[in-house]
Amino acid sequence: MKRVKEILMGAVLTAAVCCVFTTGVNGAPCKDKLFEAKQPDGTKVQVKVTGDEYYQQVESLDGYTLCTDKDGWICYAKLNEDQSELISTGEVYKGKSSTKAMNFAAKAGANSNSNKHLKISKKAKEEKKNAVKKSLKVDDSTSKVASNVKNSFMYANGVTGTEASNGLLESKVSNSFLAANTLVSQENVKGLTILIDFPDVKSSISKEEINNFFNLQGYTGFGNNGSIRDYFYDVSGGKLLYTNSVIGFYTAKHPKAYYDDVNASAGDYSKAVELATEAANWARTAGVDFSTLTKDQYGYVKAVNLLYAGNADSPWGKGIWPHQGQIGNTGGITRYEMSNIGSDLAIDTICHENGHLICSYPDLYDYDGDSQGTGGYSLMSGTSNPKNPAPPDPYCRNIISGWNITTDLNTYNNGSLITALSNGNANQEIYKWSGNDFQEYYLVENIKKVGRYADVPDEGLAVWHVDQRGDNSYNDMRADRHYLVSLVQADGRFDMEYNRNGGHDGDLFHGGYNTAINDNSMPNCKWWNGTASGLDISQISNLGSTMTFVKSGTTSTPTIDNLAKYATPSTSYCSPWEDIKALNDGIEPTNSNDRSAAVYGNWVENAASKRVVWVQYDFSKSYKLSSCDLYWFKDNQGIDVPSSYKIKYWNGTSWVSVTNAKGLGIEINKYNTTTFDPITTNKIRIEITANGTYSTGILEWKVK
Repeated sequence: MKRVKEILMGAVLTAAVCCVFTTGVNGAPCKDKLFEAKQPDGTKVQVKVTGDEYYQQVESLDGYTLCTDKDGWICYAKLNEDQSELISTGEVYKGKSSTKAMNFAAKAGANSNSNKHLKISKKAKEEKKNAVKKSLKVDDSTSKVASNVKNSFMYANGVTGTEASNGLLESKVSNSFLAANTLVSQENVKGLTILIDFPDVKSSISKEEINNFFNLQGYTGFGNNGSIRDYFYDVSGGKLLYTNSVIGFYTAKHPKAYYDDVNASAGDYSKAVELATEAANWARTAGVDFSTLTKDQYGYVKAVNLLYAGNADSPWGKGIWPHQGQIGNTGGITRYEMSNIGSDLAIDTICHENGHLICSYPDLYDYDGDSQGTGGYSLMSGTSNPKNPAPPDPYCRNIISGWNITTDLNTYNNGSLITALSNGNANQEIYKWSGNDFQEYYLVENIKKVGRYADVPDEGLAVWHVDQRGDNSYNDMRADRHYLVSLVQADGRFDMEYNRNGGHDGDLFHGGYNTAINDNSMPNCKWWNGTASGLDISQISNLGSTMTFVKSGTTSTPTIDNLAKYATPSTSYCSPWEDIKALNDGIEPTNSNDRSAAVYGNWVENAASKRVVWVQYDFSKSYKLSSCDLYWFKDNQGIDVPSSYKIKYWNGTSWVSVTNAKGLGIEINKYNTTTFDPITTNKIRIEITANGTYSTGILEWKVK
């Protein structure tokens, strides 16, 4: 699991030669976190940890890089010749054993030493990270995330469901995503939390307290701003009611040291998987009514939290270090989150991890730790206060979850005065500016430092730049390598990208400071390829729960060359395992059998019963249309290109065929363009006639 501290690194296992350490008590991103680690003789030493469950950098209190030697002793480290490993210098680290809070601010310019802040190469780090993901069974979706760069997330107005394996990383980024302008009704999600004791280590916090921590409305224990239930209820505006069935304590079969072996290699979670399997088997016989728990699309319990007594003893991302993992199907449990109970409870960790499990949010911190992602402005990146974490950013809560209204800024006339409200819980309208590319756009919202926003770094008008092909581990700020979600910092310093901080005063726009942003300002709001976006905001008001700005007209509004993004798709039939929302998800196919994202298909065993089917786009207003582009799906099994098809539109009273249609192609591995005499309509339909006994399918349908 994770506790979202400042931001983080990425990844994984090191050989026995030397294990780069990591994080204290929680598994989510942390930076320079104080952790008390055990030496093989039982003595404890203080270290600083930066990382997550996949890879960790561990240093002495004064910045020297540490690793373990072949006997498990924590030692000062040096790099091997090709910089692929950290190896022991032979000098054992004898750091302090006190757990008093300390200031770990870097001593800039102080005695430069080759053993300070050592890092293995990025390539080696990536290899180690992927090895740990594989051991935790998250590798199945890694290639999809890399190739689609999290583009399983929904586009402007459609759900993008990725037909997926049950891989864990995919659970963080796929499932189904709701339309930005389609608000969801209340969803009730019930998870399972299993509490674990060891024969020799018992929890100092009671089951009743932990149950309240998860479920009690108005919970204030340990200084938290509400319970886990309260957090998700607040930030969703009451649309997500997440509660947990808390059971336990289960007593593990072995002493804690058996599972938390300080001599294990970095990235070795095998004992954690063993413990998780024990707990899952116990839950099956403990009288849990699994029928009351919310299941995922595969029938497994959607959210499983395993909390064990005490703390992790080793900062290597191994043993029972907090993490996400997967076990074989045990009574409906496969995926799980594991974390420690310790002597304190803070909601940030569980909220972050359940952001993955129940909301399918992506991580927005930098896995490599060399930038700050979205800093302290998003639950999925960092937090300034673990007892009052920031709400999810607008990409997560509005675009993915569909909790609040997302208003199309493109529809406003130049000179319009626009109001942006902030209610302290993120249950608020946002504005979206888009261009020709479905996947790249800007989001604008008002952040006021009250309520759940009380501890974010700055307040004012926030301008977010989203590119669904991006990745928040890419801080290069180039057209081909950039963030998925970035905050356009009003001071133009790019502090988060350059790893200077996780946010500070001066990041957001407001009166008396920076009151405008456009394609020529500093900072600007161009697209990542350097072309003008056309977004032009000026006359931004003073700070407040109500702010205003003017949509100016100094630059031209971009032409939208694919109107499918504004449509709601429907069909006469879709196979239960396919997804009609694939038609306008904006994901470009690589070939006609591309299943890296969702697919529309209408296969049935008796194909003759569905020989003619239709797919349809409905718009909220009428558009002038004159062409369609269709990318046919063919799986070389039961789905083939059609024998023919017709394009029809709604004339206000009936469906009629377009006139002068030219094209109507059925070629594979390409878009088939059909032009026709211009029509003005709010509905357009493709009537497809299957080829013989085959069914048909479509990967993408564009209309212009």
